[in-house]
Amino acid sequence: MPRRTEPPPPGVPSEPVLNDDVAPDRDEAGLEAAGLRSDAVASRERILTAAASLLGDRRTSMAQVAAAAGVGRSTLYRHFPTREALTAALAQRQLQGDSYARPPTRPAAATDVATLPYQPPGRLGRAEPLPLEVTHILDEVPPHLIADQLVAEARRAAGVAVALYVVDIDGSELVRLAGSEDFPQRLQAPPALGPEIVPEGLPGFYERLREELPRCVAEPLWLRGRVLGLLLCVGQPLTSLADIAKQGAAALELANDYTDLIESARRRKPTTAAAEVQHHLLPPRIARVTGAQLAGGLLPTYEVGGDWFDFVENRDGTWLAIADAAGHGPTAAGLGAAALGALRAARRSGQDLVQAVVSMDEVVRALGNRDFSVTAILARWHAPTATLAWINCGHPAGQLVDPDGTITALDGPVHPPLGSGERTPSYATSQVRLDPGERLVLVTDGITERRVEGGGTFGVDGLRHAIRAAGAPTAAATAMAIQRAVTESWTEPLQDDATLVVLAVD
Repeated sequence: MPRRTEPPPPGVPSEPVLNDDVAPDRDEAGLEAAGLRSDAVASRERILTAAASLLGDRRTSMAQVAAAAGVGRSTLYRHFPTREALTAALAQRQLQGDSYARPPTRPAAATDVATLPYQPPGRLGRAEPLPLEVTHILDEVPPHLIADQLVAEARRAAGVAVALYVVDIDGSELVRLAGSEDFPQRLQAPPALGPEIVPEGLPGFYERLREELPRCVAEPLWLRGRVLGLLLCVGQPLTSLADIAKQGAAALELANDYTDLIESARRRKPTTAAAEVQHHLLPPRIARVTGAQLAGGLLPTYEVGGDWFDFVENRDGTWLAIADAAGHGPTAAGLGAAALGALRAARRSGQDLVQAVVSMDEVVRALGNRDFSVTAILARWHAPTATLAWINCGHPAGQLVDPDGTITALDGPVHPPLGSGERTPSYATSQVRLDPGERLVLVTDGITERRVEGGGTFGVDGLRHAIRAAGAPTAAATAMAIQRAVTESWTEPLQDDATLVVLAVD
């Protein structure tokens, strides 16, 4: 059922990838001559600083740059009406020796630790060049030693002390995985969704790092628009660590299937068996797909049971889902895992939304317990037609956020929970068009029914307040704002799993 929404602001350009092969923008003298106010100059500097911090991902959107700079999109486009203008200004600053994300390179001092003669990035070695690339690392280094190997390579290239940090599974801490004990074992409150750092939060986090560790420089570990951790150096590295960080991110992600070392470091306390089942099933917390961004979160991290979310991009579009299995603990985790397994099997055999829901319903029924049921929303985003199709099976309605912040519930039929009733019902698919700037928010009832201090529940009103308080209209910023609001609504722990998925259309 097509729906009209406000068009994007006139003049807002499309967003090709960032590149440096452009003409330079006006310099600072030109800005002053143009009579820009001091606050406008400060805004411009924040935008450039944020853009430089996010250049590790070529697909960073202009919305993410605005979010990282703490300005609105209108302010961003007032200073830089096109992507080319922004990259030109960055190129000009780099020519002037200011990298924004880190201090300018200093000359080597006599007291510096001796390093190898310069080798091209990815060709480090002592007796002979060592190709530093993922397959080589995995073939030559035991999985439980990969973090130490990456730090050793980074230390050799940088000529300074280096440490590797990953994020705790609930996003509350950065934990030192490898490197010198001169670095803190833990760094508090990174901008993270679960074990992944939110890219648009990097500039602000770098400012906090400079206060706590003024001599340290950070290099993020990028992988498909996600930041899996940080390399920290004492002082400016003699050679850029960007290539080692990117190779290291991929190596750690692949090695994670062969060792418990990385996951053990990400847990500051024991998890329940149900939590381990669920974490093993979850996709990355942050993803870029054709025409949109995705972010998901799950609380409480160490005791979760039957909730899950899932998203994946296939040829027929991006599938996303959220579900809540009846019960708690290992039983709910097993029930949820069975339902998710049915969904993935249906997708991988070419079934459509309706067939996938039928398959999930049949699997839940086949478990043979009349008390077993699962509420779920299954959806598919098709970017070329800007269409979202979905089926709701007894789940809280999805919330649609317009570019102006207006929030409305998705209107469509609600079918019984999976596995409930005497027989599999007939399912109908609903459809809506999503325009640039719109966001879809899906949550489980652990969020809407969360008890709050003073009485009552978080409810849809709590969702609305949290979404409006989000620092930016990106998927990750919206998800973080909702999780923060749920956690801060009462000092008491959550009574149920609280899970969410956000789709933000570019």
